[in-house]
Amino acid sequence: MASAIGTLYLEELKATMRGRFAWLGAAVILLAVGGLAAVGTQDTWLDGYGIIAYFLVPLAFIPLAAGAVASPRANRFVESVFTAPVERRDWFAAKLLVLLTLAAAYYVALVPMMLVYVHYVGLPLLLKMFVIWSAGILVASVAIGSLIGVLFIGRSIAAPVGTGMGILLLYAGLLPLQELMVAQGRGSSRTGHLTLTSPAVLLKNALGFAVASGNIPTTTTRNWISFILVVVAAFVLAAWIFLRAQGVETWEASRAQRWIITIGMATIFLFPILFAETNYDKRAPALNNAPALRGLSWRGSSSLGLATTSGQLPQRCCSPIMNHDEWPSIPTDQNTARDLVILLPVDTKQHITDFRIDIAGENGLQVTADASALANVSQHLETRTYANDLGPVAPDGHHVVNGWVARVPVVLAPTHAWDTGGMRYPLAANAIFNVEGETQPRMLKARAAIEAQIGSALWEMAFAAAILPLLCFAASIVRWRRTR
Repeated sequence: MASAIGTLYLEELKATMRGRFAWLGAAVILLAVGGLAAVGTQDTWLDGYGIIAYFLVPLAFIPLAAGAVASPRANRFVESVFTAPVERRDWFAAKLLVLLTLAAAYYVALVPMMLVYVHYVGLPLLLKMFVIWSAGILVASVAIGSLIGVLFIGRSIAAPVGTGMGILLLYAGLLPLQELMVAQGRGSSRTGHLTLTSPAVLLKNALGFAVASGNIPTTTTRNWISFILVVVAAFVLAAWIFLRAQGVETWEASRAQRWIITIGMATIFLFPILFAETNYDKRAPALNNAPALRGLSWRGSSSLGLATTSGQLPQRCCSPIMNHDEWPSIPTDQNTARDLVILLPVDTKQHITDFRIDIAGENGLQVTADASALANVSQHLETRTYANDLGPVAPDGHHVVNGWVARVPVVLAPTHAWDTGGMRYPLAANAIFNVEGETQPRMLKARAAIEAQIGSALWEMAFAAAILPLLCFAASIVRWRRTR
């Protein structure tokens, strides 16, 4: 039997890639995912790209598997399997192995880019969890998709593929819903239990990590049992339906068999809801080495701005992330010269003297200020005009319209990278100065952050992601030349 399955597996695998556009389709998919990675590294790569490549795309194997299993029915190929001297179980096993092989090929396609990331950043907990999570989702997607595929025996694959897409959207939507419910402290509610229908949510809880919320289940045993049962039950039920409940052209299920199918599908849906744990009382572990950013509100504004050397600040200023609109971002482990601009809540009608400022970076950001500029800030103040009440707030509560601005040349050197992009390093500036006509000096404490990325990682990851798509493009050209 093993020999027969092996032979059928090789022939089915060849047939899968024999289509004129099969290799081209694989190249386009891999290139699209790799392109998203190249764009995603401008911000946090692990969060953005990880959800797409390790969660959403593996779920896409549900409609893929459904269409692949239903296609032989639609083109009447299965009729030859039922009548030829080939065991139906061998052919079905070979078909499942082909689908699992395609899932494994996609899994391997993620490796080159991941290796570049690990080279620069290491292997944080979230990436470890994503690697295991993705493998489990791929297997579960093939199982669920295969079950959907055998349930439809018409002359079109539209119904099984459409159903597979619906299940994909359901499973994909339940993940953020579950994270939201847990964050609100309602993970044990009826809706929280309903989200466990998704194998991706089950496996995430079993692995003991959270993508956005701060809590995970205290115990995970029943989550593991639920996930394994869903996957095994889907494979077993799909094989049993194909081998025992269907004939050459139509259903041949008895009343008892129809009840078995109904109970089996209800078990796959209801068992996790009723059995899996929802005791979200344990704090989720830190997903990476990113430091906590305290004292910063991303929705507000800051009294600090960043400009190129001797350059001007933008008219609308200043965001708490001072260089958020700058591309490329400041590179890590390199010295970058910028001008730190401090917006002072002092009208230009008042004179400032004895200006002293202390600037410090945090969480690995090294800031070196020009010593001569620090000693002579009071003599080189600039003015700035604000519109629409966007100026700093003066002590009496009004917004400054024409105010003083201090400029200090600094050298920024972000270190200790914890991602390839989107890393935010806090910066604090404490200033003391005298204002003409006031007896007590004023103090200004301002905080902001800079955004940094590993300069070469973007291009290296894009190149790594393009290796397999280029090989697939080459294979598609060879295939096209042979069949034209």
